[in-house]
Amino acid sequence: MSQDILWEGTTSGGHYQVVDTLYDSRPARVLYSGDRQAAQSGVAKDDKPALLFDYNQRMFELVIGLKPKRLLLIGGGVGTLPTALLAALPGIYVDMVEPDDGLTDLAYRFFDLPVDERLRILHTDGREFLRTSVERYDVILVDAFVHTAIPRDLRTVEAFETLKRHLRPGGVLAMNVISAYYGKSSQVLRELYAAVQQSFSTVTLFVAGRGYSMWLPQNFVLTAQKSTEVSLQEYVQQEPMELPEYYPDEALRD
Repeated sequence: MSQDILWEGTTSGGHYQVVDTLYDSRPARVLYSGDRQAAQSGVAKDDKPALLFDYNQRMFELVIGLKPKRLLLIGGGVGTLPTALLAALPGIYVDMVEPDDGLTDLAYRFFDLPVDERLRILHTDGREFLRTSVERYDVILVDAFVHTAIPRDLRTVEAFETLKRHLRPGGVLAMNVISAYYGKSSQVLRELYAAVQQSFSTVTLFVAGRGYSMWLPQNFVLTAQKSTEVSLQEYVQQEPMELPEYYPDEALRD
């Protein structure tokens, strides 16, 4: 399959390309940042049910299993996950926080983001939304990145305390993390665990896909619950991993 650049330009968040290409051996439409430095989002153009990116599929499985009424997504990108969830769950209402309105324009133009009364899009910073909103949710998903790094203000002890306050009783938080599991490149995962376990009683870690060395950066889904009422591994099609070793002083603070 030849690569077809459908759009290239700059939004408030950076330089992007929308490309029809093969991705992980599947025909797909992919949003790349920079000069093809990182695939930020994408949808498969085949008849396979799984979402294009493993971490999106793991989050999709989790939400489908939990069947929430109210969901918050911080870092919506071009809305591929909300699009799939709205189609699969007729009773769900989604608030999507995405600071870059240029990505929302691309979502409507190239990624079939629906105009739906169940989807509210907020063009603001994720932590700022949490500061000003009084809404509470059954599920909160965090998929916010600057290139391949989660913004610092969403990784601190105070950020997790704020996220917890926005969850309803029994609510679940899930965060997309790019990190190694072992070695020097595992610092992000250790920092996050050191911070999240100070606010949540139950923390579970899933690797998004298989076939990568645990010494290399890859996608993980870190989940946190206010209680232990629900076993999330019933929904996610990956076995949970042992939580990483960490030092308490590795937790970041505002």
